[in-house]
Amino acid sequence: MTLPSEKLRDRPRVVMLVDSKIRDLPVAALIAHHLDALGIECILEPIEAYRAVLAAHRPDLIIFNHLTASHLAEYSRRLARMGVLTAVLLNEGILYDEEELRYNAGHFHTGAHIDWYFCWNDPHRKALRASRPDAHTRIEVVGVPRFDFYFKPWSRTVYQPAPERRRRPQILVCTNFLLAKYAELPSEHADKLFAQWKDRIPLYRDYWGAIKAQFAASRRIFEYLDVLLSSGEFNVTLRPHPRESTLRYAEWISRLNSAERERIKLDAAGAITPLILDCDLEISCETCTTALESWIAGKPTVELIFEKHPMLYLLEHGRHATSCDAPSQLVPLVRQLLGQGEPAELKAARRRHLAKWCHITDGNSCLRMAQFVVEAVRSKPPADWSQLNASDRRRGLKLRLLRGLGLPYHFDPLMPLKRRLNPGRYAIKLNDLRKAVTPADVQEARNQLNAVRS
Repeated sequence: MTLPSEKLRDRPRVVMLVDSKIRDLPVAALIAHHLDALGIECILEPIEAYRAVLAAHRPDLIIFNHLTASHLAEYSRRLARMGVLTAVLLNEGILYDEEELRYNAGHFHTGAHIDWYFCWNDPHRKALRASRPDAHTRIEVVGVPRFDFYFKPWSRTVYQPAPERRRRPQILVCTNFLLAKYAELPSEHADKLFAQWKDRIPLYRDYWGAIKAQFAASRRIFEYLDVLLSSGEFNVTLRPHPRESTLRYAEWISRLNSAERERIKLDAAGAITPLILDCDLEISCETCTTALESWIAGKPTVELIFEKHPMLYLLEHGRHATSCDAPSQLVPLVRQLLGQGEPAELKAARRRHLAKWCHITDGNSCLRMAQFVVEAVRSKPPADWSQLNASDRRRGLKLRLLRGLGLPYHFDPLMPLKRRLNPGRYAIKLNDLRKAVTPADVQEARNQLNAVRS
């Protein structure tokens, strides 16, 4: 029997592996949208299906979000032997600390075969070239693909402005206290997390100091929220980082009086881009990418300063911030920024910062990447599919069957039972299932883009 993937096709085929449907799917869908217009078939699959896509789709190129783990490095070498190209596009690519940048550029991770590496900025490109002297790796700077959604026409897929005039300015407060939870967990949890970094990145050696600092900040944030609400002047959207627990925020909101509860909304599940586009002013906590996104969107920003721990506060970013380090300062500062705007010299400095760390912010990063992908696959020789083995075919068949049922590759029908019997053991796997893309998710994202007219 001939599977659909074995039929002759008239277009090159690319598979892009998607880690998170909230953070990464819109970008992947936009890259696929551009590739389709350029004559390339692009299939989006959950990252857990990285081995199954080989037999299921027989791609000319696979795009990963990293190839640092040893099993992925070995897999990339196998792909090279078969004649399947590999590419990397990181989920996060702004790294201000020199040693952290060096680490993430692969200084300590050798052996992966990478044909194309798409990075966000020139400092990363230079670090990659220094760490990866391999002549076969093509390194290209494309900018930040997910920032394309701050520009028309793509912004229309994530944000539709409300027609009515607001009675109060909309303030967006973004928190990023990812490390705070480790202060309340057994110490081995944090020690295990930082084991791979603490001896290789000097910035991370005092990770317990950073955990304690962030734990204190996660408690102090409520002082700032209290003054915003008690002023009665603003509506507030509170956006914790997707990997933060929302329990404490929900409990705090439940204790507010009815008038204050009407002026605040907790939004932890949706994408950050529409929230930034909708706000009148954004507040973030020390060094946070949401501030850069707000600069791109033309929103005034305030950055709350806590202990300035070097892991959490980086001067390269902070020097361009409008900072606030006391709750009593916040409302007057917000009033000033809403009324007078930000100084021209500060805006100019931010534009220079964005040019250095985000390359070109023009809504065309996904298109630039797609054009490089076309260059990669148009002239490549066919892969040697005779090297597919029984395991490849079994995984490919499983992927096709689950796709037909609308399920991700790592779907487990027994997961609810396993979770009840042993919640701790299966918490990570359950989270992986929740963030995985399904065929319906992919189709919806692509339909939204197809409906856009420039």
